[in-house]
Amino acid sequence: MPRTFLPRHFFAGLLAFFFFSQSAFAASQTALVQLVEYVGADYINAVVDGEIVSPEEYAEMAEFSALLAEGVAELPVAQGQQTLQRQANSLQQAVIDKAAESEIKGLAQSIRATLVSVYGIPVSPKQAPDQTHAVALYQSHCAACHGAQGKGDGPAGVALEPAPTDFTEVERYNGRSLLGLHTTITQGVDGTGMAAYADTLSEEDRWALAFYVGAKAVTDDVAEDGEQIFTTVPGMKTALDLDTLVAQAPEDVLKEQGPKAYAALGYLRRTPDALFNKNRFIALSHDKLDVADAAYQAGDKKTAKAAALSAYLDGFEMIEQQLSAVDSELMRSAESRFMAVREAIDRDRTASEVSEKVAAAQQGLAEASDALAGDGLSPAATLSASFFILFREGLEALLVVAALLTFTRKANAVKATRHIHYGWITALLAGGLTWYVANTLIIFSGASREMTEGFAGVIAAGILFYVGFWMHSNSNSQKWMGYIKNKVDNALGSGTIWVLAFVSFISVYREIFETILFYEALLSQVTAATQPYVFYGIAAAIVALAVVCFLFFRIGMRLPLSLFFRVTSIVLLMLSVILLGSGIAALQEAGVISAFYLGVPTIEWLGLYPTMQGVAAQGLVIILSVIFWLRGRNAQ
Repeated sequence: MPRTFLPRHFFAGLLAFFFFSQSAFAASQTALVQLVEYVGADYINAVVDGEIVSPEEYAEMAEFSALLAEGVAELPVAQGQQTLQRQANSLQQAVIDKAAESEIKGLAQSIRATLVSVYGIPVSPKQAPDQTHAVALYQSHCAACHGAQGKGDGPAGVALEPAPTDFTEVERYNGRSLLGLHTTITQGVDGTGMAAYADTLSEEDRWALAFYVGAKAVTDDVAEDGEQIFTTVPGMKTALDLDTLVAQAPEDVLKEQGPKAYAALGYLRRTPDALFNKNRFIALSHDKLDVADAAYQAGDKKTAKAAALSAYLDGFEMIEQQLSAVDSELMRSAESRFMAVREAIDRDRTASEVSEKVAAAQQGLAEASDALAGDGLSPAATLSASFFILFREGLEALLVVAALLTFTRKANAVKATRHIHYGWITALLAGGLTWYVANTLIIFSGASREMTEGFAGVIAAGILFYVGFWMHSNSNSQKWMGYIKNKVDNALGSGTIWVLAFVSFISVYREIFETILFYEALLSQVTAATQPYVFYGIAAAIVALAVVCFLFFRIGMRLPLSLFFRVTSIVLLMLSVILLGSGIAALQEAGVISAFYLGVPTIEWLGLYPTMQGVAAQGLVIILSVIFWLRGRNAQ
């Protein structure tokens, strides 16, 4: 495929044909994209430092820029067409004035971006281009002219004028979109050795070649940096969607989004599977399950267990909320299949039985993939998932902090109230810092995340149990009432105040980091059209949590002090049971505690998970709570 040198007769005929019928609108836009990219890329061959270096090529630049302005004028009326027309006229005048290459390239870039934003994307691949197949296609159809490495030095291209394109040239790479490359491959270039492949190659093959040659200038270092950026930088998966990848040239992305997005674009051109696989968490789960099965077959139980845990924690768990918003029954079914795999490995089942469990989990993943297929989540599913991520994760922390604040405000303990605020504010800052470290400095595995949440949950449960029992034991204490009437801050003591601050901190911190990760996963499943619903869901959850907080304060402040102590102690004891169950479940998922699964349902809002260890621990706390409660009543 020789360099995209486009004779004026080719464009004149092409545009005349395209503008003859309104039904050919999509093709006309494609031709304009190809035309503007040619002017931007080859102007340097016509004019250097304000001097014409090739009269023939300069004549073509003048003709092509005029054709571009005419073509824009023929486009259907749309908001932004006048801006596009002004840009096209400016490009035509800049060519006449023999302007600097940088000005021409800037105008071409602006025209391409406006053209795409105003009139949309006329064509894009329907599935991930097969880059392995593209290698074979390139060797059989392109290498003779463009060379084995794409440097434009193939034996058949020596006699061609103009010379075949050097796809490894960074400047040309920066100015070419995949859409423009696909159009050239499809339609060919009249008057050159570049043939049209519309009839000889399928649409899929032409897109595969466009991606393949469009990534020839991407170095290994850029691709490696781009992969890290694409997988870790929040919002990058939304910013670099399929339309952006196909329609924008690298220089467009560099100008609009910066060097990180530029590197990520290079990675996606090399590895389009990463973008087309919107459910990358499902793919990760699938791969880890394969590793677990293979390791168990080989007798490596430790590796199998670690892979099975990672399949759930690093993959499936991250899309649970999205899947639940679409099909909650399917989410529960798939989750139980992951649990069955871990259980079979833990109990040393036969290799064939583990393989059966893995196959069942893979089937659950396939069903989840189908449920989440399409152009991202619907607006309703996005809103629902976003709401419940924040509301569920925030409710436990809110109830703990609200109970403590209501107590200190009711007792007029200003110093203690201030320290509780210090606790939850510090937790927000620590959560943000942890998220930053996880996304930029080191990568926290799902097991590390669960260990953090698990230990924090167990510690918080123990402290809440102590505080709840302490409040109950003082609910009718005349001595305590005397302290309340005098100076509560002194009565509490510095040690107790710092305990309250720590409870506030740890209750919020254990939720905030996971919440951020869940939202990052959610953003990878939405489109530009549904992305606002993520923020609508966040806003709705904040309002709902504010209502819960208001009601808690309102009711709590109206209760008599002794009754408030009893009610709050019950709430804290219940929360200690819930947090204990959630903490043990997290430690089990991280592999710290073994799990013996029971035939009972999972009830997340009660922290009830179907394992003997978790249920036994919660049962023990409930029994102790009842004993201490009765003993406290008898003592009073």
